Amino acid sequence: MIVTLRSGSLSLDLAPSIGGAIAGFRHDGVTLMREIPEQALREGLVRQTCCYPLIPYSNRIAHGRFSFEGVEHRLALNFGDHPHSIHGNAWQRPWQVVEADDARCRLALTHRPDGDEAKGWPFAYRAEQLFAMSPDGLVLTLSLENEDHRAMPAGLGLHPFFPKRPGVRLQFAAERVYPNGEDSLPLDGVPVPDDWNYRTMRELGEPRLDNCFAGWNGTARIAYAQENIALRIEADPLFGHLVVYVPAERDFFAVEPVSHMNDAINRPEPSRHGLKVLQSGERLSAQVRFGVEVLS
Repeated sequence: MIVTLRSGSLSLDLAPSIGGAIAGFRHDGVTLMREIPEQALREGLVRQTCCYPLIPYSNRIAHGRFSFEGVEHRLALNFGDHPHSIHGNAWQRPWQVVEADDARCRLALTHRPDGDEAKGWPFAYRAEQLFAMSPDGLVLTLSLENEDHRAMPAGLGLHPFFPKRPGVRLQFAAERVYPNGEDSLPLDGVPVPDDWNYRTMRELGEPRLDNCFAGWNGTARIAYAQENIALRIEADPLFGHLVVYVPAERDFFAVEPVSHMNDAINRPEPSRHGLKVLQSGERLSAQVRFGVEVLS
């Protein structure tokens, strides 16, 4: 089932059963997030959608293992033959439509760590995504509530993909970046090198990025000069990190607002790297806004 929202010249397609993903975002027929093949919708291939939620953590947990409050946990390796667990489990579960009208939709997911579900995440939670459209753009509110009797580590993020059209330009500012080791896990943070510095708007290029930036100021801008359109991403302060993924020789890239660094749960003082701890009944919520600008 596809749920379509509209406001002014904008339309948004949602695929609740495919990881609560966005399946299309357009302005007067111009795609603002990458196109997805019909086969991906038919077969439920969430990794080929436009955007999906990263709940209850972002990016990798090394080898699917972590210790929390003295208890060792092992997660399923949920990304093919990749050696780490990645992006939580909400993107691999069907979501339910709680409410919907022409320009607004609320999706919800309830997770219970029963049986094999504990390998996805060992704590009970409820997550929501609220999509609210206006003629100027999309506001997406993510929330995560701990419904377990124990405290749980928690994070939020979004994984939107954008078309890598000729001449696409990108701008964002961050204080430092984490290079990756050969195991795809982050090393210590370093100042942003020139090749990865997008503090001033410039062409995207082929920087071979798949890295987490820290000290992100919460804004990013993507401009498509040929289509005379731009997207402005504005995220709440909870999203102090930004993962930028620009694979070589592919027709897409990703700019991902996230609350914490990759593998934060296995770092000394995880909270220093953005990871939160939710007590039983506590809730985490934040917004990401995608503003649409028509260029003159």
